[in-house]
Amino acid sequence: MSRKWLIVTVLTSVIAACGLSYFYIFHQPNSEATAHAEARMIPSDHPDPEMMQEEADFLVTLQYGEYEEEIVYQDGQENKVKAIISAQHSYLNTLAGWGRAEDLNVVTTMHTKEWKKLRADIKWLHDEGLADSRIKNDMKNARAFMYVAETGDSMSLRYLHRIFHDLDATLNGAEVEKIWEVTHAFGTSSKQRTLHRYLQGN
Repeated sequence: MSRKWLIVTVLTSVIAACGLSYFYIFHQPNSEATAHAEARMIPSDHPDPEMMQEEADFLVTLQYGEYEEEIVYQDGQENKVKAIISAQHSYLNTLAGWGRAEDLNVVTTMHTKEWKKLRADIKWLHDEGLADSRIKNDMKNARAFMYVAETGDSMSLRYLHRIFHDLDATLNGAEVEKIWEVTHAFGTSSKQRTLHRYLQGN
């Protein structure tokens, strides 16, 4: 009788182990598939297929720079940087503020001149407006979340909005109800990790 129970126990353990192995192998996220590269497909009607591939490559290889200072402007660009951050925060309010992100028609929005201006402004801020400092990592995140938002991901649009929201509040003194603390320049490391994990698909 005891031998029979021993066999049953062993068989049960083997079946359970096989089940766990199957789940681990086939259902766990692939750590190499960063930035949702395999899961978040680029829209077939993306306005610029060449840019589409460039953004996909950018997401997969996204890395942050190591900087000591929160923000450094290129010579003579401080006022323009602040004005762009204010203007784009205002624009993103109309898209994602107060729960609007879920109702946004992404396909229509990404073809607008305002969305294209946002894309161009993020690039200008990173490449020409800002010198080496932690805020450049925020522009990398902004670019990444903008791309993922174009796949229809409303949370990415909210994160994009929160980046400009926090920067506008800190740099321009914009009146806001809450600081999300998501920026590399002025936020907290835990919130920064939350954004990075989201881009990795975790």
